[in-house]
Amino acid sequence: MLVSNNPVSLSWVFRPDRADQDRIAEHAGKPIHAVQRRADDGSRVEVVLIDGVRVQAYRHEVVLG
Repeated sequence: MLVSNNPVSLSWVFRPDRADQDRIAEHAGKPIHAVQRRADDGSRVEVVLIDGVRVQAYRHEVVLG
């Protein structure tokens, strides 16, 4: 097994994929700062974007970026 000493950095971005995308399209592709652990009754989690904006997102809308 080959092990590297180079640091690895993973980042997550918001990629909305739903019917009401017009309201949240401006936030598409923004890096994510934090994600709420528990989903609400609609299976959404609160996502805090890097600029401090909070949006409700489905887990599949939080992707590696």
